[in-house]
Amino acid sequence: MRSSDLDAVLRIQREAYGDAYQESADVLGRKLSFAPEACWLAERGGEALGYVFAHPWQAGVPQLHALIDHPPGQADHGFLHDLAVSPRARGMGVGQALFGKVRVWSEQAGHRALTLVALADAVAYWRGLGFVPQALGLPDGYGAGAVFMRRSLAVRD
Repeated sequence: MRSSDLDAVLRIQREAYGDAYQESADVLGRKLSFAPEACWLAERGGEALGYVFAHPWQAGVPQLHALIDHPPGQADHGFLHDLAVSPRARGMGVGQALFGKVRVWSEQAGHRALTLVALADAVAYWRGLGFVPQALGLPDGYGAGAVFMRRSLAVRD
């Protein structure tokens, strides 16, 4: 993904979530600048169909809609910040392909786990990809029923 893709990302974000979870181009651009190797835009025939933002993280959950000053120096896991697929691309495997890229990135970075916040209607999806709910309070903004989840990764020695 490149910063020039953020307009397409914002369009997909609105299609996928409506107005409830719109983050600004500044917030998403900052995440992209932290870990461009962990952010992808899925396209087919020049049409943007989905995206994922991930970055290294240490503990807890980043505040939604907030600029993060800098990524942690000693990150032990990857945080999958957002993965969204346009409704017109659902059922095409776009989400699983994007998740696969993030998983490989995180494993290659030596992370012990991937974490994310699943919105209420996505908990079952993430469970199907091996994520397990964790008891952790969430910052405001993630919505009722949102759940912090973790998926262990194979650690290479």
